Amino acid sequence: MKPSGDSRRRPRLVQVKIRRARAADKAPILEISKKIWGGHDYLPSVWDDWLADKNARFIVATVNGRTVGCAHAGLQTNYVAWLEGVRVHEQYRGLGLAGKLNHALVEWARRKGARVARLSTGSSNRASREHLEKIGFPVMQTFQRLESARGLRVKPAGVTTSRGSAKSLWNWLRTRPNFAENHAMYSDGWTWYPLTLQTLRRRISQRQVFTIIRDKQPKACCIFLDEDKVLTMGFPAGERGDVVKLARMLRFLMHRRKREKVRVLLPSRSPMVRALIRSGFEKTVKILVYEKFLG
Repeated sequence: MKPSGDSRRRPRLVQVKIRRARAADKAPILEISKKIWGGHDYLPSVWDDWLADKNARFIVATVNGRTVGCAHAGLQTNYVAWLEGVRVHEQYRGLGLAGKLNHALVEWARRKGARVARLSTGSSNRASREHLEKIGFPVMQTFQRLESARGLRVKPAGVTTSRGSAKSLWNWLRTRPNFAENHAMYSDGWTWYPLTLQTLRRRISQRQVFTIIRDKQPKACCIFLDEDKVLTMGFPAGERGDVVKLARMLRFLMHRRKREKVRVLLPSRSPMVRALIRSGFEKTVKILVYEKFLG
């Protein structure tokens, strides 16, 4: 086994080790991170939190003692693990380091009692997609991200912040086709979380659920997040016209709170995608969510 690149500068025989991340690994990993997404990688903003979190797993890959890769996993529920943050130095690709990192995280999740492991990647990331297929991660769903940077000055009628019974809304929600299409998940943009009654209660308490009620019955709802100057609709349910109205509500909120944009995550084959495009949104990226059963 030998690293890619100019082998004259490094020994042909390499020793690969996967271990828990340490404070001293920060500098070499952030150096790798500088070239991710044009220097806008999120990893620098989460490094300290990941390193301090004793309930998650943050690991690095070393080659002959040099830190050249990392990955992270956390338990979203007792049975769902989310894998993320795989980074490998470009000069050390081809050694199977991403596979070793993912394997180590999957084994950690299995030991913790998780029944499934999930992760996501952009549809344009061919190397990642081929790698995930190779290590046995099937695609669960493909999501389309849509964005709008145009706010609205007029508040759409009929949309309210949910303050009623979470159980009542939950009973309606879980019978909607949208619930099954989203595989009982909602998103913050790149990460997908299990959508449960407890989650819904928490989001309602944080005023992050909009609803449309007619004849005292829910007709549509959405979960949204307000982070990093971006409003994200991570889960909508209801008929197309009502979901468009919910998206318009977020555009109104964007104008009022002076946010930069609104983004919506939808299953890529949803008829709502076309409806939102007609209402002023634009397609950006497609994101593939993978799920592996751990047995």
